[in-house]
Amino acid sequence: MAREIGAVPGVVEHQLAAAMDDYLETGRMLKRRAPACVVTCARGSSDHAATYFKYLVETQIGIPVGSMGPSVASIYETPLKMADVPLVSISQSGASTDIVALQQAARAGGAPTLALTNTASSTLARQAEFCLALHAGEERAVAATKTFVTSLVALAALIAGWLDDADLAAAIRELPASLARAAATDWSAALAPFSAGGSLYMVARGPGFAIACEAALKLKETCRLHAEAYSAAELRHGPIELAGDDLAALVFAARDRSAASIGEAVRALRQAGAAVFVAGPREALPTVDAGHVLLDPICQVVSFYRFAEQLSVMLGRDPDRPARLAKVTVTT
Repeated sequence: MAREIGAVPGVVEHQLAAAMDDYLETGRMLKRRAPACVVTCARGSSDHAATYFKYLVETQIGIPVGSMGPSVASIYETPLKMADVPLVSISQSGASTDIVALQQAARAGGAPTLALTNTASSTLARQAEFCLALHAGEERAVAATKTFVTSLVALAALIAGWLDDADLAAAIRELPASLARAAATDWSAALAPFSAGGSLYMVARGPGFAIACEAALKLKETCRLHAEAYSAAELRHGPIELAGDDLAALVFAARDRSAASIGEAVRALRQAGAAVFVAGPREALPTVDAGHVLLDPICQVVSFYRFAEQLSVMLGRDPDRPARLAKVTVTT
């Protein structure tokens, strides 16, 4: 896992050289089709990438994005009515039969189908109308890092093409340098509090919420710590009641319009007695300005990955081989 995190900047540089034009053109294709909505299908880390895509589409393009459960097709065998509604399937391996089944059902129901996968020879890739390769290379650690980051990069580039946004596209091309800085950040200040074994909250809002979800999953996978992700807005709808001196929270800062709401969440958690650590460019847990506000979450997650790997080792765990998990998860 440590080696793969360190490889992320070079992997993204290779990815952009190999596929940036494809990502941009696919975004332009979606713009031409002008869908009224989009549906995503994914599981695990890939579903968190879909959450990032959802926020980008909804905040920048203004159309709704819904997540469809693969069991709608794989278990319930429901005929789908999806004429002109794009289905975006995201899967590292492209091997899960339920993801493939939903893509098949969506295409039969009239949906344009787009697959993002790291395995271009997979069934998901071969059966999609359009396929975007992630070019992450082999990933040996069970906990996904390279493939998650490359998924975010591909989706951000797709949005740049959809918007015809030259500034966003230029910032994406500069990401490898930013990611190299992100991989070198020092979050050791949070190691001891997070290793204490209490409850953990991962908090963010907007596109950064995808990173909070990914962070909570990685702490479960690599550290066997119970962590939950919440939108900064959702804390007031129940979860704040659990805040106290046995709770630690990692809050991902933002430079967009959600910043004030995130600041209010930080204050509320601290007033309740929680140990709060904020990840941001000028915060206790430093992160890197990605050159565009929509790309900041990508740098944040790379900094977090380094922290999670270090925390796992500190706890005496093997972050590369969680006892109950496998690299490729095939669900039905």
